[in-house]
Amino acid sequence: MLRATVGLRQDAVGQVELNLDEGLVGLAAERKSAVVIEHASKHARFKYFPETGEEQFESLMAAPLLVRGVALGVLAVQTIESRSFDREDVDTLVTCAHLLTPVVLNAQMIDSVAVSEEQRAVDDVTLALSGVPMRGRKQERESRSVEVRGIGTSRGIAIGPVAKLGHLDLERIDYSPRPSIEEEEVDLMQALHDARHDLDDTRKEMGEEFGPDLAAVFHTHIQILEDKGFLVKLQNAVRETGDGRAALRDVLAVYRKQFDRIADPYFRERAWDVEDVGRRVMARLLGVRQDTAPLSAGTIVVVDNILPGFFARLDLENVAAIVAEHGGATSHGAIFARTLEIPAVIGIPGLLEACHPGELAIVDGTEGTVHFSPDEHLVAEYERARQRYAVAIQHLDALRDRPAETRDGRRLRLTANVGLVSDLRLVEKHGGDGVGLFRTELLVLAHRGFPDEMEQRQLYERVASGMAPRPVTIRTLDLGGDKDIADFGLEDEENPQLGCRSVRLSLERAGVFRAQLRAILRASITRNVRLMLPMVSSLTELRRVKEIIAEARAELDKAGADYDREIPVGLMIEVPSAALIADLLAQECDFFSIGTNDLTQYTLAVDRSNEHVAHLYDPLHPAVLSLIDRSVRAAGRAGIPVSLCGEMANNPLAVPILVGLGIEELSGAPSSLPVVKEIIHALDAGDADADAREAREAATAEEVHAIAARRLRRAGLLDHADIGAWLRPIVERAERAI
Repeated sequence: MLRATVGLRQDAVGQVELNLDEGLVGLAAERKSAVVIEHASKHARFKYFPETGEEQFESLMAAPLLVRGVALGVLAVQTIESRSFDREDVDTLVTCAHLLTPVVLNAQMIDSVAVSEEQRAVDDVTLALSGVPMRGRKQERESRSVEVRGIGTSRGIAIGPVAKLGHLDLERIDYSPRPSIEEEEVDLMQALHDARHDLDDTRKEMGEEFGPDLAAVFHTHIQILEDKGFLVKLQNAVRETGDGRAALRDVLAVYRKQFDRIADPYFRERAWDVEDVGRRVMARLLGVRQDTAPLSAGTIVVVDNILPGFFARLDLENVAAIVAEHGGATSHGAIFARTLEIPAVIGIPGLLEACHPGELAIVDGTEGTVHFSPDEHLVAEYERARQRYAVAIQHLDALRDRPAETRDGRRLRLTANVGLVSDLRLVEKHGGDGVGLFRTELLVLAHRGFPDEMEQRQLYERVASGMAPRPVTIRTLDLGGDKDIADFGLEDEENPQLGCRSVRLSLERAGVFRAQLRAILRASITRNVRLMLPMVSSLTELRRVKEIIAEARAELDKAGADYDREIPVGLMIEVPSAALIADLLAQECDFFSIGTNDLTQYTLAVDRSNEHVAHLYDPLHPAVLSLIDRSVRAAGRAGIPVSLCGEMANNPLAVPILVGLGIEELSGAPSSLPVVKEIIHALDAGDADADAREAREAATAEEVHAIAARRLRRAGLLDHADIGAWLRPIVERAERAI
């Protein structure tokens, strides 16, 4: 809706309204980026409103007002004379939009105080859907289609009715404590005991249905209930307050505060484990169980956070997707959803109050979008996309035994990045050639601290034997300096990404490191295990690690243990220094694996979790490609194999460039392997080599995107029966950007 203007007719303010998919202003909001049109009236998206008097204007430049990734509005500039806006003009408008956004948002919030209840409800929903959490009000909104955005954590498309899964709110429930403090303490301790038994039953059920690694999460919950410090805090709190609910609330608040101090979201989200345990205890204290009503088939479950306990309570056959207001991609629940291949989107402020039980919703777990009360056109569009997705996956999985080979015979190995034993079924399902990266740090998700040597050995053996004879690359501990877990006790760091993390942390705690190395070596009896070291930045580090590996070997030899004495030892190229001395490193290791997530972050000095600079994060940046190329050439001169792991391996635009750079193995998400294989089948290695040479000489990431997009189009992939419809918008977007 037109809210203010200088130049258009004032009586059009508040009268002219358009949707996101209408007009050039809507295009800026839809793309979430500036739009510059020299001849606006000739553009396909131009929409004429005679009441505005805009027919006198020729050129248009518009920039969105973005709040948490959602377009709150659009700032537009029009000129009477035709004008070609330059880069400085666009930057100035974007800067103005950035400065005006909080002003507009604050004005809307202030204005809502003076309006009617009906209008306030509409305004509250607008604020909530723009990224502003609203509390204490049941919000209503119009029934028309509304799109909200979050973080896609599990791929897939789902369409179905909304079911809100509630939880016990310790701040709002009615609770009356016992007359005496002694009786209240007895009741609270009994509730702890009962919750402990509930968790035992849940762990057993989850283990039987999904396997031991997912069930291990509930072992963490049991450990919390058995933790002496947790029990003592609860006992002291209930003796002080005489109120079991208040005691639980206060103790949980202490744990939340402690977890909030952790900078890394991977470990900060462990606070939700404590929350889950607290809710179980409170349910027992109230004498109720956290059961849920039966779900109809194809239900979209909406929750405040995806907690592990939900998966034990829900009829998963009827769950089409899960949408959460809070949480992160590394939470237990998000990992469960990915493992079970249930589409999921998280991190949508105001979600619970902005949606209604029973209304139709569309969830796109790949794009991270959710549509509430979509119109028939949108439903039909997503229904076609869902059917195409299902058929495509079925077709591609049926061809999973085909090798990943270009048209002219160059063969690549496609392996998977996994962290749980249950992930191995996905490797099998999607035709993986092995495990290119097994993340040992995910063990921390199931333990309060790093597991002992025997537990590690058993896990690694299950993975190695489950994949044999296909290769399994086990990466040693890759944790950051800010992750203060049990058995490590490291102090907080001001800049943990540049601190004591990964191999540096392992060298700092050599005893724990040797135990992990012994566990990996013992698991190598299947003769298909490779040992990989993360974030090596110097030859000195590599040599020190090799000394500790020799010590671990000597300890096993002394004990008469069997292991693969020829086990390959390689390292990850994740920092620019490693790429720059790749020739030296290649002389003293057995293989390279290029970790593009961190390599891109460190090369471009971009924190990809920072929304203000995340748009600068691009692994196809010429600087990143240069370091990849340098590493591949060094590996070739030394005669050692080189692989690439990270999100780049899942990127369809990156595949032809990586093939041309000479990457021999791509390791990505299991579900992405069939699509990557189809792209490789359509390529000619000679063409890919030429594309890579052109990309190495490109000046910008946009130019590289265009080179890759051109190759996908020329390879006929946009007409591919299974993946063409999915690739088309990716290719067209890359072509428009140049």
